[in-house]
Amino acid sequence: MNITDEKNRLKKEIDKIDNPYILDRISAIIADDEGSLLTDEQLAIVMERREEYLRDPSTAIPLEEFKANIKDKYGF
Repeated sequence: MNITDEKNRLKKEIDKIDNPYILDRISAIIADDEGSLLTDEQLAIVMERREEYLRDPSTAIPLEEFKANIKDKYGF
């Protein structure tokens, strides 16, 4: 996927969002008012995992399993 396709995909996903808080956060990040909430190391991990998923989508875990892991680890 090239950058233009990714940009268009993201625009379509953002258009689906109706939560004002999330839209404000997206706007702040795009405007670079607040920068990323992630450290450079965390961002590198996210990008690495995304690339792994794009190479082999079967590596993803189901959403319910992800939610259960987060709840076990962080309590919410």
